[in-house]
Amino acid sequence: MRGKLRRWWPVVKTLLALAILVAIGQRFVVDLRSPASAELWQRSLRPGWLLLSGMLYLVGIGFSAVYWRSLLGHLGVRPPLGMALKAYYLGHLGKYLPGKAWALLMRAAQVRPAGATLGAATLTAFYEVLTTMAAGSLLAALLFALCGEEGGPAPSGEAVQRLARLEAPSDGVGWALALVLALLLAAATGLPLLPAVFNRVAARMKLPGREEGAPVPRIGLAHLAEGLALTGVGWLFLGAGLVAALWGVGSDFSPSWQGLGRLTAGMAVAYVAGFVILVAPGGLGVREFFLMLFLVPELASAEAAPAARATATVTVLVLRLVWTVAELAMASALYFLPSGRVK
Repeated sequence: MRGKLRRWWPVVKTLLALAILVAIGQRFVVDLRSPASAELWQRSLRPGWLLLSGMLYLVGIGFSAVYWRSLLGHLGVRPPLGMALKAYYLGHLGKYLPGKAWALLMRAAQVRPAGATLGAATLTAFYEVLTTMAAGSLLAALLFALCGEEGGPAPSGEAVQRLARLEAPSDGVGWALALVLALLLAAATGLPLLPAVFNRVAARMKLPGREEGAPVPRIGLAHLAEGLALTGVGWLFLGAGLVAALWGVGSDFSPSWQGLGRLTAGMAVAYVAGFVILVAPGGLGVREFFLMLFLVPELASAEAAPAARATATVTVLVLRLVWTVAELAMASALYFLPSGRVK
């Protein structure tokens, strides 16, 4: 069986690459045919800021790649940094395919030469993804608590339900509701990470490549704390990437430090919600819905309401295009580079 898989693996990789390109191409076609694209072509874009936005995004998610490599090291697998980065960025493209497992499987396949079993690599990749999402939610909750403006509607169960259905609350999203939303997302992504929960579940899972009865290395609180700290820094870069995209679409919006905190928190909530709410591959639609909820009020403080909504809409569209192109560029560059020697 393994011999057949090894012979067919180059064909499988080629088909996966083509499927990813088709999926991304279809998304670009839909985006560029959307009403927001008409506004996009009328704006004077600033390529330098857009390039910076893409670079900040790649650096930000790179912190998650470093954490995943650290988790593999805890399991006794120490791939070279180049191999881990290559596996992470290539696997990141798998999120554009239906089913979130593709990204994990694609990543795991790249570190097999370092001695990682498919089960161990997939398990650590899953833990890293959840840790990244939990860190984003916790950071958002902290930033909303520190930078949230007074006033706004009080949180309610009905408002939370409307957000879960991707319906904007009739009276908007105040800082208190945003804080509650961030905490709910933190609970959804963080509770499975607790060692008492994760280790018990992992021990009962039938992982490929693990011998019957073999112990599973345990994840401790120190590993979780390391991940929350590392990936939390990465979210700050993503928040900066959002601001760079705003300037890249021609906006002269100049946020205060509190505004930067709210924008970063909104970006994190939008990204995590796209992961938790299973609607479309890559969080398509969900991420944009939540990002608009937080962008428009911030921009409305400096622009008229119609202009603020137009700027937010274009920013959301450009952000997705720029960050997707950045992922493709990074994955393409790393694909043709040597991964490094395995010690």
